[in-house]
Amino acid sequence: MRRYWAKHPKKELEALLGEFHEAGWRIENPKRKYYRVKCPCGEHKKSVHISPSDPNYVKNTLSWLYRQPCYQEGRR
Repeated sequence: MRRYWAKHPKKELEALLGEFHEAGWRIENPKRKYYRVKCPCGEHKKSVHISPSDPNYVKNTLSWLYRQPCYQEGRR
């Protein structure tokens, strides 16, 4: 995986961004408190917090990614 976005200091959140990248999503460098991720079809986007307070943030965000129709299509 070749990273083109600014590295996240926490390894679990960097791995989360890597999962979006592997799924074909575009990752924009953080502006203030968020990375922006956009799907290949252009219909879906999400903000990924730089410092989330929820201990389940990574798990919940991955679950959200896996439910997206464009993620499902890319895995077929």
